[in-house]
Amino acid sequence: MTINNKLFHKNKKMLLKQLFIDIASESFSEKTLILSAKKCKYSEGYLGRLFPEGLYDVKKFYFNEVEKEMIKNINKYDYSKIRIRDKIFNGVIVRLEILNKNKEAVKKIIASETDKPINTMKNLWKISDIIWISAGDISTDYNYYTKRLLLSWVYFSTILFWLNIKENNLTKTKLFLDRRIEEVLKFGKKSGKLKSIVNNANISNKIINLIKEFNYKKTSS
Repeated sequence: MTINNKLFHKNKKMLLKQLFIDIASESFSEKTLILSAKKCKYSEGYLGRLFPEGLYDVKKFYFNEVEKEMIKNINKYDYSKIRIRDKIFNGVIVRLEILNKNKEAVKKIIASETDKPINTMKNLWKISDIIWISAGDISTDYNYYTKRLLLSWVYFSTILFWLNIKENNLTKTKLFLDRRIEEVLKFGKKSGKLKSIVNNANISNKIINLIKEFNYKKTSS
């Protein structure tokens, strides 16, 4: 990264930090982004250079930063002697610990995404893929898809639980996540195959229904 790129990146992070402060009391909107830029003494022209596509680029930048930190933190753990289910559990919690630093801002960002289910599904898939790869998954058959689809459901249902409770240390969220993972494992033992889990539980529809439910609560509040 060149000196100019480093400065550019630093200024993006500074603006993001100010935006997260501002959206605690304001909406996640272009208007708030402009307000935050002014507080950082950035002109609208420079704001356009930092984030040419406005809020879309802000979300993309933030979640890319989260993913880099997430991978870095996961790599600190010795995964050689722990179970797959514990690796998955840890991957989700590592991400939540990062998001938890800016919970109110994250809630508004997620709310701005869930009216576009396809985008939400793509993002969930990307997160699930990172967690599975970090856990050492090398599957290339049908299991590759079913593992990520199942984790998308587990992750998103956990995110919604986390967003709707007040806690600082993730204790209740960890218990909720543990129960969700256990549900999937128990169903897998009964059905014998991951393919059966997806077919019988219809996980894709479960995720879409969660997104719709979140949108309903968002518009009703």
